[in-house]
Amino acid sequence: MIVDNYSKKVYNIALNFVGNRDEAADITQDIFLKLYNNIEKFNHEEGNLTSWLLTLSRNYCIDYWRKNKYHRKNLELDDTLAVEAPASIKTPEDKAVNENESAYLRKKLMLLPPDLRTLIIMRDIEDYTYEEISEHLDIPLGTTKSRINRARTRLARILLEEKGR
Repeated sequence: MIVDNYSKKVYNIALNFVGNRDEAADITQDIFLKLYNNIEKFNHEEGNLTSWLLTLSRNYCIDYWRKNKYHRKNLELDDTLAVEAPASIKTPEDKAVNENESAYLRKKLMLLPPDLRTLIIMRDIEDYTYEEISEHLDIPLGTTKSRINRARTRLARILLEEKGR
């Protein structure tokens, strides 16, 4: 039941961290195995399962990224994001352009540090509110907002540097 309810969210977090569908599926499986092996550590009185699982997922992805960051230089990214295409895309050409832009943005997102990437994923891809992010990551609301702003600013700089070349 837990896997059915949360697998898509966990998979999307992993996919947006590593940028590869197969690797994201493996990470998702590892996260649920870790959950199964550590479920006794979850305290029902102090928090909800969603926050705990998303924190576990985020931390696992950050650890995974750190362990494998040197092997990522030649990473080939999947062509599609885990987000649905906007309803305004009507033709195959429009879809192809959107997929290319999504792949480009995912590639640039991979250049952010894991903590900032997490915030961008949660806010701009997963559509969490600032309050939900603050609660899930157990950081103050003001800190959440400022870090998201910092992440967006850094991503904008990366995109502008690429455009300036």
